[in-house]
Amino acid sequence: MSTMASPNTGGYNIDGLDDIRSVAREALDAFGAISTAARSDLGQRGVHLGSLAMVNEATAETIARDMRERNDQRIGDSQRLQREPAIARLVIADEDDVRETLYISASGTVAQQTVRLCSYMSPKGQLAPLSIGDYRKIALPGGARAFEVIEKTTFRPIDLASEWDSQPAVHFRENLPPLTVRSLRDLLREDGWDEAGIDTVEAWLNDGEAIDDDNVSEGIKRDTLTAMQLRIAPILDTFQDRIFRLPLDSEIAVLGPPGTGKTTTLVRRLRQKVDFAYLDPETERPLVEDPDAAGLSHADSWIMFTPTELLRLYVKEAFGKEGVPVHDDRIRTWDDHRREIGRRNLGILRTGTGGGLQLRADDGLLLEATLTEQIAWFEAFDAHQQAGFVTTLTTEAERLQRANDPRIVALGRQIGEAIVRSGDRPLQLLGELAALWTRLREVAGTQRDETRVALRAPLLTFGRDRPGFLNSLTEFVGILNNDSSEEDEDDADSDGDQDGDDADRSQPLRGRRLVEDAFIRAMRSRAIAQASARSPAAGSRAGRLLAWLVAQGLRLPDLKRTGEALLVQRAALRLARAPNDYLGRIPRRYRQFRSAMREQARWYADTKSRPQEVHPAEVDLIILAMLRTARAIESDRLLNQRLADRMPPMLNEIARLRRDQVLVDEATDFSPIQLACMRALANPRTASFFLSGDFNQRLTRWGSQSDDALLWVSPALQIERISVTYRQSRKLAAFARALGRLHGFALDDQPPADIDNAGVDPVIGLSLTTIEDQADWLAARIGEINRFTEGDMPTIAVLACDADMLDPLAETLSKRLENLNIRAVACPKGLVKGQAGDVRIFEVEHIKGLEFEAVFFMGLDDLYVRENEMFDRYVYVGATRAATFLGLTTSEASLPGRLADLDALTTLDHW
Repeated sequence: MSTMASPNTGGYNIDGLDDIRSVAREALDAFGAISTAARSDLGQRGVHLGSLAMVNEATAETIARDMRERNDQRIGDSQRLQREPAIARLVIADEDDVRETLYISASGTVAQQTVRLCSYMSPKGQLAPLSIGDYRKIALPGGARAFEVIEKTTFRPIDLASEWDSQPAVHFRENLPPLTVRSLRDLLREDGWDEAGIDTVEAWLNDGEAIDDDNVSEGIKRDTLTAMQLRIAPILDTFQDRIFRLPLDSEIAVLGPPGTGKTTTLVRRLRQKVDFAYLDPETERPLVEDPDAAGLSHADSWIMFTPTELLRLYVKEAFGKEGVPVHDDRIRTWDDHRREIGRRNLGILRTGTGGGLQLRADDGLLLEATLTEQIAWFEAFDAHQQAGFVTTLTTEAERLQRANDPRIVALGRQIGEAIVRSGDRPLQLLGELAALWTRLREVAGTQRDETRVALRAPLLTFGRDRPGFLNSLTEFVGILNNDSSEEDEDDADSDGDQDGDDADRSQPLRGRRLVEDAFIRAMRSRAIAQASARSPAAGSRAGRLLAWLVAQGLRLPDLKRTGEALLVQRAALRLARAPNDYLGRIPRRYRQFRSAMREQARWYADTKSRPQEVHPAEVDLIILAMLRTARAIESDRLLNQRLADRMPPMLNEIARLRRDQVLVDEATDFSPIQLACMRALANPRTASFFLSGDFNQRLTRWGSQSDDALLWVSPALQIERISVTYRQSRKLAAFARALGRLHGFALDDQPPADIDNAGVDPVIGLSLTTIEDQADWLAARIGEINRFTEGDMPTIAVLACDADMLDPLAETLSKRLENLNIRAVACPKGLVKGQAGDVRIFEVEHIKGLEFEAVFFMGLDDLYVRENEMFDRYVYVGATRAATFLGLTTSEASLPGRLADLDALTTLDHW
């Protein structure tokens, strides 16, 4: 890859080249030895069950799985060592001043006799980020020992078919700037001399004359990004290094400006923590020795969330390159995950075989402030649904107290006293009800056969007296079942139509049995309505079926006495099933909450939407309530003891959703409710939760905005701030800093030491009113970049505020770039299209978290009109995607809004 030119390279005397050449010879030999040993290791079969003298059949499957994982990790490490043998060379001294030369690999080690090798993931790997003269105490199997770094050289190995090189290598010196060597091989082979002749001309090479070919220069040179990928530093800085090594059972939020390595730290942490070999044997390994509830071993038990599909693919590729096995179900967008678990696991969303809510992404369903006040919204709902749950149980206890049987009355009073004692502690009440489960089930079964006969009797009468009735009934029930616009909300929530004698049925009814069941449910609703002195809801399925029967000229039976018995049965059954309902009926209690709040004109807009339609944020509320409730039930020892094998089945379903590690990139784009849902998906035994983000880069109105919001998600969250920015040139970093302060952002970023990357100023294209104007200006700037990089095309992104302009701009720009053999490609909705070297055109909302060498922001005046509220953030995020080149354009004669007053901008329209 090409390196950006700098006015400070070449033309000066450099001392110590003998030392660098000595390191170069040794390192290139070490690369070859490590790579050869890794290639040999790949040919070995590895450990397997046949290697063991005796195998316990009871544990054979677990042992075999562990062996497969270790073999897979060994193979992955050896493959990487074969192409990247080492990333650093250290000379270290221990407390007794015993020195050793230590090579550091990105991951894994391999047996060979030439050099000492350890993985960056291992305890001694902590020495790699240290500066010359720094020391650190390292926990080793034989005890903790302190080591000082005496010498340090970092590498980027490259296999040139017949010989190894490092392009570049950086040699660090105490109290002096580091030296960047563009090529170690060139350093040893100056002016065409072969390796055999190096010693002969050694004196000439070190005669103190100036090095004028810039192969060796002061400072750290930054490579040009020529592929659309995450730039992962082989070695993190000391602050990032400390964070990624924090214990597995940590909850961490890494916050910092663009380009500070937040995602890099996330990737490196996951790489270390999925590898059993690098977990602490006393504190970390015991947490993850067993598979999780979904049956996944620790290496597979993780999930990461990103706000956009483009960022998901971007990070997925980075994980793969770091040796982390990645499947699509491990890196998800929250939109996809919400829909999946809402349908498949939690029973919130409608499926083809059952009822439920229907997602509708329409902000008009909610009041304007609701999305920005989601913590208060959730707390209002959670308090309401818990109070509503207790109120329902109170009502049922009172119903038992009005029964004719003294034993049932006494039971009702006992439960009423338990409700009073529990106060605002529902779990305590559930524990007392669990102890009464047997007695409640007995009451629920009283007269059950008699009531079912009474409810079924009208069907027998109508079928006998009315020829063709059963066929007509079947046809009408079919209409009801196919009418997806109807939701049996009223009956289910008030009459308890789902609490009948079939409440525990596990298999769905089909055919004529389904017709019979619908009829009995309608009679049940009538019986309960008569006993309660009310009518079934007219729009419910039961209400519509009863109305149809009347329309057929049929006389509905008097079922009041049956209804009275049903009310007692239902009361006992609801009290017996309270632990299940506390968790499982949260979605129904949410609809009760929403109905009540609409009457008060709180949280919800006055809309004519159908009752089952919900905004995605509403589903987030329900999911969080269910996940937190499940964890509370699991944590209550007394309740668990009394329920024993009668624990709510939903707990198992939720447990299978949890993973040993949960990670979130660009966390501030997620609402606190969404982040809390993600936190609740962390396995309780590890509680491993890692966030990275930046409040200033938040691109959603509902995103998390403060430390307080993050601490609401989890009070145990450890917030870490990093401030050294690595992505941008110094000029672009200064521009981004000025831009952020113009918008009122709190910034605390600083450039890295010793990196030689001054860069160029941003350029502005004004009065570009047509696609042709924009394409002409872009083509001219891209041509300039092509000359800067000597034809080695870097990554270039063009950001458009209007999806409709992607294709026209790509087509027009491609024609302008034909002379350079460069193509422009439209990437709608964040889809990655095209090949390396193509100019990619994105909608601005999809580029969060990405990095390009050059970024062009088109039509800022249009964006100002379209996204006035979020304009400042879009500009800041877009500008900070650029590493070296940034261009801003507008169709007006000046930039919009406060950008016109930014002193950091010049009037240059070219580089």
